[in-house]
Amino acid sequence: MKRKLVPPFWMLLAGAASGIVMCMLKYELNSMLRILIGVLVVFYIIGCLYKKMLDIFEAQNTPAEEEKEIVMEDEQAEGMDEGQAEMES
Repeated sequence: MKRKLVPPFWMLLAGAASGIVMCMLKYELNSMLRILIGVLVVFYIIGCLYKKMLDIFEAQNTPAEEEKEIVMEDEQAEGMDEGQAEMES
């Protein structure tokens, strides 16, 4: 959810850069628009791939954190069992 704006950001950044460069080099309007559409599509796809890659990395890191929490909860539960056993005797 945090990364849903990554593909449009890459697309617009590349579109702005290519548009500025083509205006400075005085491209004709028809060729400039064709190139710009191609750049926008290609960089949108690149942004989608980048977003997927970041989501995969986050998914790989998340279970490790959950496992640590589970281990800590188990240790706390064991500590309480020992404490209760000592209080009863």
